[in-house]
Amino acid sequence: MILHAYGCSWTEGEGVDITIENTLSDKAEKNTFRNKFAWPALLSEKLNSNYINNGISGNNNNNIFNKIVEDIQLNKISKDDLVIIMWSSSLRDNVPFLPNNEWVSWSVKHLIESPNKFKDSYKSDNKTYNSFLSSYKDFFLLNVFNQNYYNIVNQNYIIFLQKLLEFYEIKYLMCDAFEPMVINLDKKDDITNIINKSTYWGFNKKTIRDLLNDTNRLDIWEHQDTTFKTRATQHPNKDGYRLISQELYNYIVKNNIT
Repeated sequence: MILHAYGCSWTEGEGVDITIENTLSDKAEKNTFRNKFAWPALLSEKLNSNYINNGISGNNNNNIFNKIVEDIQLNKISKDDLVIIMWSSSLRDNVPFLPNNEWVSWSVKHLIESPNKFKDSYKSDNKTYNSFLSSYKDFFLLNVFNQNYYNIVNQNYIIFLQKLLEFYEIKYLMCDAFEPMVINLDKKDDITNIINKSTYWGFNKKTIRDLLNDTNRLDIWEHQDTTFKTRATQHPNKDGYRLISQELYNYIVKNNIT
């Protein structure tokens, strides 16, 4: 069995040891170091399996979705393997109602803490256009932004992959890294009854970050200060990733996912 892990920085292993990570300028070397102490490596030890860590810092859910589909199409995942998907922030997806390569924010916390990062990001060489786009983004956030758009998209991501993996008889587990995939879902758009909750850790109840926050431990975070529960740019350290691996292992065993 091979464990195939998909996600963003919380899967790649960013934050395992920021002192060492800050000394590594080569991207591949940093990725290798992070992977060694991230939850996929630690979980694979508990499962006595090999693993492939497809986590990429800054990854968005659309990329995660399409990478899994591509790997299945290319027969990179076999029937005896295990796929674990740790979804990222919905706000990272490129959207059809903004220009090419524009997206809203790294996360909801980022957007709340630093709305100007969205407003003033990705400037072109045209100053007049930049002025318009900056003012439009203010308008967008106040008058146009609708979370339910992401709720609809995310339900479809989940259900498509669920059906695809089940068709191929591939065992799988999903969870949310630091933001729920569904937030304040309108009843008229609710199709969550189709989602298999037994293969989705904490669905619509808890994120992996909530799990770590609930420990009230300062020592499991990359930035060990008083903002550890609310800081937007926060990742687990190697001890935090160890807790994540244990929680996922317990869930896998309890629900007979392997």
